[in-house]
Amino acid sequence: MSAELLFWTAHLPLMLLLLAGLGYIVRLWSKGKATSGPRPARDLLSLLRAFVTEAWFNRRLWRNDRWRWAAHFMLLTGFLLLMTLSGIAALSEKVLYHLLHLGHIPWISMWYTADHPVTALLNEIGGVLMTVGFLLFVVRRYVLRPAQLRTGPMDHWMVVGLGLILLTGWITEVVRLNSSHIGPAPHIAFIGYPLSRLVANLPVAWDRWFDALYLVHGLLTSAIIATIPFSKFMHAIAGGLTTVLNEVVPPAFIPARPPASPGDSFPYTRRQMIELDGCTRCGECVIWCPTFAEKPDRDGITPLVKTEKVRSFVRREHSLRPRPPDSTALQIHSEDTYDCTLCGRCGIVCPVHIDTRHLWIAMREDLVQRGVYPEALNHLRETVTTHHNISGDPNAERLIWSQNLDRIPDGVGKKDRAEVVYFVGCVSSFYPQTYSVPQSMVEILDQAGMDFVVLGPEEWCCGFPLIIAGMGKAAVESVRHNVDAVRRTGAKWLVATCPSCYHTWKHDYPRILGEPLGFEVLHATELLAEILREGRLHLQPFEQTVTYHDPCDLGRTSGVYEAPREVIRAIPGVTLVEMEHHHEYSLCCGGGGDVEMADKGLTEAVARRRIQEAQATGAKVLLSACQQCKRTLMGAARREKVRVRVMDVVELVARQLGD
Repeated sequence: MSAELLFWTAHLPLMLLLLAGLGYIVRLWSKGKATSGPRPARDLLSLLRAFVTEAWFNRRLWRNDRWRWAAHFMLLTGFLLLMTLSGIAALSEKVLYHLLHLGHIPWISMWYTADHPVTALLNEIGGVLMTVGFLLFVVRRYVLRPAQLRTGPMDHWMVVGLGLILLTGWITEVVRLNSSHIGPAPHIAFIGYPLSRLVANLPVAWDRWFDALYLVHGLLTSAIIATIPFSKFMHAIAGGLTTVLNEVVPPAFIPARPPASPGDSFPYTRRQMIELDGCTRCGECVIWCPTFAEKPDRDGITPLVKTEKVRSFVRREHSLRPRPPDSTALQIHSEDTYDCTLCGRCGIVCPVHIDTRHLWIAMREDLVQRGVYPEALNHLRETVTTHHNISGDPNAERLIWSQNLDRIPDGVGKKDRAEVVYFVGCVSSFYPQTYSVPQSMVEILDQAGMDFVVLGPEEWCCGFPLIIAGMGKAAVESVRHNVDAVRRTGAKWLVATCPSCYHTWKHDYPRILGEPLGFEVLHATELLAEILREGRLHLQPFEQTVTYHDPCDLGRTSGVYEAPREVIRAIPGVTLVEMEHHHEYSLCCGGGGDVEMADKGLTEAVARRRIQEAQATGAKVLLSACQQCKRTLMGAARREKVRVRVMDVVELVARQLGD
């Protein structure tokens, strides 16, 4: 039996194994829920552009780490080129030549002709790119060994598998170029040909060795390809899919799955199932995680470990012999998952664009369904569903913040219809440190001549704390109540000073209800920017240097970066300086993700880093556009004895109002 016949005899079953494995993975993916909400049109051109710029060229890696970018780009380009050439050669020879008898056509015959100038050059380029990329990968992972890497058995297998393919491939080419299996332009192989000349005079039966090596290299390559669904190699497929899909529909605006219905035990969407397999374990997320920076001994906090654990849990539970996760491992995973502020930095730097924030919320939903979550969240759920706010105070006192106003505008408790509804939020309504935010906001709206109203006791918690806790089902009643309350006012706009309320209203409410709200949702800074552009407010000079902290739920989660800065720059005399990390790379204040309820010390530690960054700018005023950020950063400044005044942007605008 010839070497070629032996190869095909073994190759075809291995490819059937590959297809069976891919079928198993696709079946797992299909268990996820379809995401809901309106979808942008996805034309072929936008998908192709996303593949080229993000999956293939990978602009994120280019910006963040040129070494890793080079390894990724060359390894992927070489692999794609070689696999494409192999596929075209097989199609041309086995189908177009033997079956359709079209081998006489030059542009067909060149693909299976050994050492044809075109194919020889492309093959050599592919081999060189893949080899150099592989060597860069090995040096980084095993020699340089940056702290964020987590090298496990799957990484070793990937290195061994690729290394064997490349080594046997180069040896086979050298042997072939010294055998009778040589074509018209062997010198085109600018690496293989010179190497073959170096060993040409050795007393070796080149033809016999070529047959053996052809078989070994081919079967080894086929065997390793067959392991793709069961190894880290799967990320090459899943990562590419994730990158393209999340680039076409940006991660911050992908509608999260609605709260699970009764009896629904699977919390992940189809896209999230693909993302679990798309993680490359590159570790880029590790160095950007604010909570891991404070708990470096807890590796399970890192995004890559959480992803790996959940992938393992899912595969165990949906294998041929389903097994539940180990209870101890599940408890540890729960502690790690809830020690996360949901700041979303990991998603911003992820090379394959994994939408981490929604993935972490889905993990929390899963843990709630399993009954493995912090006890404090039961109190949160009881408080919100009973008192309709997070503080547990009587909801009838939602306007207590207005009592210190010099003049209470008509929109505060004196009318029930208006063009604008100001949704105050729980923090501003019940925490004295932030009373000045709604006081400032209604003063601005009143002076700008806006027709507005606040809901008072009819305003219930927006549901955000429950949604991010994984208890979204408990928030549905609040969602329906709030939307009905706003609709009764006849408002065209809803404005929120709280970024979490803003995001929940704008992105989660339409998804949960399954219908448009019927009015536009704005953050306070977006409305203020519009008012200032129209010249409806006159501001007094403020001769100070200030810095601005991007709230996670306003910036990374909702994409609002410039409106707050536009408002700040509109104040005469202000000098705005940026902190080391700003815009999408901004550090979290530590106050998000319900972490404060489970681990107050962790919140304080994260806030300490951010207040130190603010101090380093030399600014006298630290501005934000979030009441929770204000509370957290004020506390950090006080504990660290940092002489910086923490204010909301709305407060500064109200302070500078002229006549």
